[in-house]
Amino acid sequence: MVCTLGVLALTLWAALAVFVDGVGFYLPDRVCVADPSTSGGGTATEGMFGAGPGVDVEARPTFCFDGSTGQRALFIATTQLVLLWHVGALVMAWLLIRRARKHGPFTRRTVRGLTLMGRYLAGGAVVLHLVEGLAHGVLISHATDYWGYARLLDATQVRWWPIFIGLGLLTFARLIQLATDMREDLEGVV
Repeated sequence: MVCTLGVLALTLWAALAVFVDGVGFYLPDRVCVADPSTSGGGTATEGMFGAGPGVDVEARPTFCFDGSTGQRALFIATTQLVLLWHVGALVMAWLLIRRARKHGPFTRRTVRGLTLMGRYLAGGAVVLHLVEGLAHGVLISHATDYWGYARLLDATQVRWWPIFIGLGLLTFARLIQLATDMREDLEGVV
């Protein structure tokens, strides 16, 4: 029921984005990108934020500039692709639940759906990290003089939960495949 409501809400949002101004993807006039690999601090920073005695303040820069259309598209890639990826996972889960309800859990169709969803989650998380890291690197390199692709190498920026869930779904799909084969053998014996 939650998947059905989510898909209906997303469909309504997409329809409103076509017909109503101000609904839909956000295309900013200025591009602002934070660099998690660069930080600074010191007495000036501590004084600016009113830090107490013995408290160090660490500041991370955010670079804002008037971007071209391509740079704004890269900014959208770093912010909106995650939303689209989650929407895809929600729709796939909804379709998988409908398929399992209609045809049963121990069928080859359900196994294919579980395998596809596992690959989507695990592989999609890796691809999403690469796309976001490259887009973020291009924007940082445009705004500064240094190499901005440190996010690609930062393991804390990787979404690990969908990778593990995807691998778990692939394992579960294999178990369901074995159960499906056993069920077909039993039906053949009977």
